[in-house]
Amino acid sequence: MISSNLAEPASVQAARLLVIDDDPAVRLSIRGFLEDSGFTVLEADSGKQGVSICAEQHPDLVLCDLRLPDLDGLEVIRSVTSTHINIPVIVISGLGEVHDVVQALRLGAADYLTKPIKDLEVLEHSIRRSLNQAELIAQNKSYAEQLENTNFQLRHSLDLLRVDQQAGRSVQTQLLPETPFVTDHFCCQHRIVPSLYLSGDSTDYWETEDGSLVFYVADVSGHGASSAFVTVLLKYVGRNTARQQRRKYGSLSAKWLLNTMNSELHQANLQKHATAFLGILDPEGKELEYAAAGHYPMPVLSMGGEHRFLQCSSLPLGVRGQTDYEITRIQIREDFRMNLFSDGVLELMDHASLVEKEIALLELIAEADGDFETIKSRLNLENISNAPDDIALLTVQRRTS
Repeated sequence: MISSNLAEPASVQAARLLVIDDDPAVRLSIRGFLEDSGFTVLEADSGKQGVSICAEQHPDLVLCDLRLPDLDGLEVIRSVTSTHINIPVIVISGLGEVHDVVQALRLGAADYLTKPIKDLEVLEHSIRRSLNQAELIAQNKSYAEQLENTNFQLRHSLDLLRVDQQAGRSVQTQLLPETPFVTDHFCCQHRIVPSLYLSGDSTDYWETEDGSLVFYVADVSGHGASSAFVTVLLKYVGRNTARQQRRKYGSLSAKWLLNTMNSELHQANLQKHATAFLGILDPEGKELEYAAAGHYPMPVLSMGGEHRFLQCSSLPLGVRGQTDYEITRIQIREDFRMNLFSDGVLELMDHASLVEKEIALLELIAEADGDFETIKSRLNLENISNAPDDIALLTVQRRTS
C-alpha cells in the first residue's frame, strides 16, 4: 500500500507566488510571512501589472484581491485561469462580497479568504493545498497523455499481431528486452521458446532512473495470438506504471506494480489470466523486493552455495479486480543469482510427479550453479521443436566487481 504521508513535491516547497493587492501594507505583511515559509514572492499593485507578471514570469500561484483600482479582480482571475490553465488563483475578498466570491469560484478560483487575514497560517494552508491540487492535476494530465500514447502503441502492436503470425512473431520478438542486458551491478539474460508461432510466455527487465532493476516473468493462459496480445499489454502497463510511480512517489513497489497490472488485465476483459513473478533490485545491489501472482514454479535463488525455491502465494493476474499482492524483501550477496522459469520447463523434466520434476529442476540448477548458458544447454532450449508448452527462462545475477 502506498503511504498517504508523502513529502510535498519539490515544486510545492519552492513555489513562486504572486500577490496582487493595491495596499502596500497588506503586500508587505503577506510577503514577509510567505518568504519565512520558504516561498518566493512576487508583487503587483494593480490588476494590469499582475496579468503582465503572470504572462512574463509564470508564477506557480496567484493571490488576488477582488477590489483593484484599474482592473476588476474578476477580470484578473478570468485572464489568469483562461491563459495559464495550471496556475491556481486564491481570491482575497472583503466582507459583503459574497456574490463576487461565487463568481470568482465559477471562473476557476481555487479558494477564497476574507479580509482582514488574521491568521496567516490559514493562508499558508490554503496555498499549499491549492499547489498540491495543481500538482496532482498536472501529473494526471501527463499520465493521461502518456497513457493515450501507450494505448496507441498497444493498438498498433496488436493490429500488427493480427495481420499474420509471422508479422506477429516479429513484433513480439522486437518487444522482448535485449539479452544479455548489463547494468552497473547486474546482468540479465533470457530465452523464450514458443509452443506455437506466438508465445504466451514473456519477460521484461529494465533499469529505472535511480538505477534500480525491475524484472518479471509472466505466463499467460492459453497459447497463440490471443495470449500474445496479453504479453504486449503487460509490457506496456508494467513499464509505464513503474515510470509513473517513480516520478510521483520517488520509489517503486513490486506490490503496487502487480496490483496495477492485475487491475488493467481484469478491466481489459480478455478472458485471460496470467501468472507472474516480479522483482526489484535496489540501486546499490544489496536488496531484492519481490511479489508473485500465482507463479509456478517459483524462481530459484542461488547464493552462498545454496540453491532454493523462493516462497510466495497469491492469485494470478486478471482473476479478480482487487487483489492485494504481498511483498518480500531479502538481503543479497555478491554471489547472488536467480533463475526464473515458466511452467513449460517442467514439461521437459522426464519424471512422473510435479514434486519429482521440481527436485530435478533444482538439482539441474545446483549442478550448473545457476549459470544461464549451462542451464539453457542442459535443457536444450536452442534446439527444441514442437515444444509441448511455451517455455521462458530468465537469469538475473549480481556482477562481481
